[in-house]
This record gives sequence, C-alpha cells and structure tokens, in this order.
Amino acid sequence: MGRPPNGGGPAFRFIPSEVMEMEACLQETNNSLPDREVISSLAERFSASAERAGKVIIQAKQVWNWFQNRRYAQRAKMVKVPGKLNVSPSWDDSFQFRNVAPPITSAPPRSSSDRNQMEFEAKSSRDGAWYDVAQFTSHRMIETGDPEVRVRFTGFGIEEDEWINVRKCVRQRSLPCESSECVVLLPGDLILCFQEGREQALYFDAHVLDAQRRRHDARGCRCRFLVRYDHDQSEEIVPLRKVCRRPETDYRLRILRSTKAQAAMDSGTTAKHPVPPPQRPQNQERPMGVAAEEEAVNSHPPSPTSEPAQMETSPPIAGESNDGALVPDAMDGASAAAGGEVPSGRGTA
Repeated sequence: MGRPPNGGGPAFRFIPSEVMEMEACLQETNNSLPDREVISSLAERFSASAERAGKVIIQAKQVWNWFQNRRYAQRAKMVKVPGKLNVSPSWDDSFQFRNVAPPITSAPPRSSSDRNQMEFEAKSSRDGAWYDVAQFTSHRMIETGDPEVRVRFTGFGIEEDEWINVRKCVRQRSLPCESSECVVLLPGDLILCFQEGREQALYFDAHVLDAQRRRHDARGCRCRFLVRYDHDQSEEIVPLRKVCRRPETDYRLRILRSTKAQAAMDSGTTAKHPVPPPQRPQNQERPMGVAAEEEAVNSHPPSPTSEPAQMETSPPIAGESNDGALVPDAMDGASAAAGGEVPSGRGTA
C-alpha cells in the first residue's frame, strides 16, 4: 500500500528503558505534560546514556513530542463520546459522505474540562511541525496586512516563543481518533500525523492516500492508512494511533451516529410489532377436467422410454450438455414428460 518512510532508512526510536522512564513520569503527572525542566532533564540524561553517548543527541522537543503523542493516545482511550459507534469497518464506507456538505458550525469540545475554551495549534517556522498553543502573548499587523500573533507553545519556555502568521499557521487543534472514528478518515483528507524520522519525531500535515480497513478486535482499531507528508512528500503506512483528524470531519460522525440511532429505532419497532409472514392462499376450486388431468399425471408417471416433448432449438443452458442431451438431474423428469416448456433466459441461436 506504499513505501516505508525516509526511503527505508532507520527511523528515530526511543529505547525501552527510556520509554519506561517517560511512562513513569507521565503517570506521576496524571497524564499531564511534565514541566519544561523535567523534559530538558530527561533529554540530557538520555543523550548521556551508554546507548546514546557519541551517537545521537536527544532534543527536548523529541521528548516533548513523545509525551504529547502518548497523551493523545491515552485521551482517545479515556474520552467516551455519548452514542459512540461500535463498528468493525471492513467495507468501503466513503459513499456515505461524498455528496454531503459539512455544516458551518464550530467543532464540539473534546472533553468536559475544556467545554468553554477553544484550543489551538500553531506551525513552528523553525521545523515546520505543529505544536499545541499554551498562550497568545501578543499580536501585530505586518506590512502585507496579515495579522501575526506571538505564540507560547505548550511545554516550552519564553525563549521558544515565535511570531506566527494567523491565517496560514494557526488553526483549531486537531483531534485524536478513537477506535470507532477510523471510518471518518477518507482518501484526500488533511490530517495531522506523527512522523518518526531518523533524528526527530514530530507532528506534520499529511494527506490520506488510501485506507486499508480491517476488522477491529480487543486491541481496538487495526486499520492502516497510507499517508503522504506535505513537507517532504514522503509516504508511510501508519496506524490510527498516529493520526489526528481535523475538526472539520465532525459532521461525518454526526451522520454516522444519526444513522446508527435510526437503525436502532427501526430495529426496536420491528421487534415490538413483528410483521406476520405472508399466508399461502387457500386452494381454489378448479374445474373437474383440470383436476382429473393433474391427478392422472401424478398417479401415472410416464415411462422412461416415452418421447420428450419437442422444444425450440436454443444454445446450451445450465443442465444441458454440449450435444443437446439434458443432464438427468438438471430438470424435473415429470415436468419434461408432461410436455411443459423449459424456461430459458437466452434467445434462440
């Protein structure tokens, strides 16, 4: 479905001991981002370890992105949306959305804690990656007439603040996907995808090229998505946990939930008021001659040597051999002997 990232080169990975230490730190902070000092300390300690010394220098941004990615994954598991769909998408579901225009409404908040606050993300001019916005500290208008804001990124200090173009590099925060929400990701969609490179692991814009739907199991979504990153045009096959969808796709979820609710209502109505099966019509009184003729045919089957009725010549059909002889078990012998016509779906030769 695609090629591996970076032309097959080795991708940056945290080693198991580093992952265990960061997971323990995440548990201590109750799934919140650790302080900037803690992140910097972890990066320095990892870089000085025996496995990394003289080889790879771990940057604080890489550690920060690991925490951010893990928090996204945990949030997707913990947040339960009312009316959540329980689906196992192993079919092409894109037809449900192709001709439906999204309503012009703001996306619903992701959790009750930020119900009255819209969250944003901004694209850094230093590495082209997207980061969560902690605060807008100032704003200005530049010569071109575009507004700019000074952004403080979540988990970073004042020295990392940047002036960001509002129209091009600031937007509503992308949403982590729950297992049941993979059905709303369609080819052509803009997503925010976690790319693990040789020396960094950051969130970049990407577009979905293809989706391989798989049946879900106890582990959750097993679908795979072929994506192309916008900044370097590289392609990669990624699982759902590395993908954050855009809020503009919320209308698809509303359509699916509405369809699911309607189907449940229809099912309940059918269960309460079952439709009786159609009754067979009672035998009508037939003329004496017809009844006697049918009784005679049923009580006196023709002998095997009797001549079959004449039929029009037609191409071979199911139950007929190439030389025109009928296969014995392909038709009812009694009907053939009685002179009934054999229906054919093809015209005469």
